Amino acid sequence: MSENLNRRQFLKENWEVSIGFLGSFLTQAEEKPSFFRPPGASGEFAFLSSCTRCGRCKEACEEGAISLFTAGAGAQLAFTPFLDPNLTPCTMCGKCAEACGAGVLNPTGRLQIGKARIIPDFCLAFQKISCDYCLRACPEKALTLNNGSPEVNCRCTGCGLCTASCISDYKGIWVDLPS
Repeated sequence: MSENLNRRQFLKENWEVSIGFLGSFLTQAEEKPSFFRPPGASGEFAFLSSCTRCGRCKEACEEGAISLFTAGAGAQLAFTPFLDPNLTPCTMCGKCAEACGAGVLNPTGRLQIGKARIIPDFCLAFQKISCDYCLRACPEKALTLNNGSPEVNCRCTGCGLCTASCISDYKGIWVDLPS
C-alpha cells in the first residue's frame, strides 16, 4: 500500500489499534488466571498494573519455586512471576515480598496460593494403606485424619508441601487454584 496518510488518518488508525489492544489487555486481566501467583499477590489486574517485571522475587526465592513468564506468554504476562506448588512447594518465607520493590507482594494477613484437594483414587490412605506423609509435611496443620483418611480444612494455604511429600506414584493430593 503506497497510500500517503495525512496526520488525521494516521492518528485515527493508531488510536483504534491502541484502544483495541488496551481493551484486550483489560479484558484478559479481569479473567481468573489459570496459574498461581506468589504469596501476597493482589488481584490479577492490580498485580499486572503494578508489577515492574524486575525478577527480584524470583532471585530471592531460595526454594526455586518462583518462575517468570517468557515473552512467548504474551505482552501482558511477560516476565511476571508465577509458581506451581504442585511441582515446587512454597515455604511462605516472605523473601519474595521483601525483595519486591513495587510492593505488589504484600505478606500481611492470611496468605493463600491455592487449596489442597485429596484425590481418593490415588491417596494411599483411602486404599487402606497406613500413610500420613501429607499430614506431617503440613506446617499449618491443615490436614486431619477422619477414619484413617486425610481431609483438608480451612487452614490450607496451598503451599504444596503436602503434594511434595506424597509417596503415591500418582499424587493423592493436589493443589488447586483458589476459588
